[in-house]
Amino acid sequence: MRKLAVTLSVPLFLAACAAYQASHNPDAGDPMKDTMTNRSTDDVIRCMTQAAAKHDTPVKATPIPQGQMLDFGDSNIVKVRTDNGGTTFRYYAGKRNTSNLWIEGASKECAP
Repeated sequence: MRKLAVTLSVPLFLAACAAYQASHNPDAGDPMKDTMTNRSTDDVIRCMTQAAAKHDTPVKATPIPQGQMLDFGDSNIVKVRTDNGGTTFRYYAGKRNTSNLWIEGASKECAP
């Protein structure tokens, strides 16, 4: 009976650990923050694309309603769109490493 209880409790324990890690992991895919800026959507996109070029990072732009989604690889996504009379900037942090830490700095420069 004891072996059965231990065997059945292991998956429950692992599920609890995974749920805890997802809720306390800053890289879990939730946006870092919504930033409203007075700069135009095209201006912010141009600024982020130029910053990517400075760091030799390929960028894939995908149209979304009222803006664009910029994919910098390793699940680092930036969504820029016109919303409520301003421009909304959302950064979804993916896998972080030294080659993509510039994205956070560029976001402060491009969408102040």
